[in-house]
Amino acid sequence: MSKMIKLRRKRRRSIWGLIFLLSLWSCVLGWGLAHIQTSVAIETSPLAQTSESLPTTEAVGGVDLVPPQLKQGEKLYQQRCGTCHVALPPQVLPSQTWQTLLPDTNHYGVVLPPFRNPELTQTWEYLRFFSRPMKEDGLRPIPYHVRRSTFFKILHPGVDFAEPVTPDTCVRCHPGVSQLNFRQLSPEWTQ
Repeated sequence: MSKMIKLRRKRRRSIWGLIFLLSLWSCVLGWGLAHIQTSVAIETSPLAQTSESLPTTEAVGGVDLVPPQLKQGEKLYQQRCGTCHVALPPQVLPSQTWQTLLPDTNHYGVVLPPFRNPELTQTWEYLRFFSRPMKEDGLRPIPYHVRRSTFFKILHPGVDFAEPVTPDTCVRCHPGVSQLNFRQLSPEWTQ
């Protein structure tokens, strides 16, 4: 009888040892895969592929430095949106807004020709890279107008607007908007 008890104890120890080794192996493997995935994500990020000497803010002119692989998307965005109204910086509206607006041919009452690939994808990649998703909590709807965008309000702290904000009212304070230069301000704001 004592041999049976010893044999059972030995089996329990070996099972627990096996469970411990499998757990340890899983943790090490998971850590390794996470480390590799992070390294690959950093190396393939558009900003990681830009040249080593980055230009100054004044040289860039626009809101952000655009990586070379997103330049075509920026150009298409300016051509498509900037011909009728100011091409807003992508940061002003959440990603969900851009994702809905791009394929929609009914643009605030104006019928537009459909946006087709590869132009649609290139423009979306540019907008997605520079915009950020809005947390969908059910309390706030996704904004489809600049005046309702929380991101726009955050980018304009302490600014009281005398009239409703539209893409075309940006020119009053940002004279360089035709070149996507929203850093340049009119004299009343630089004093």
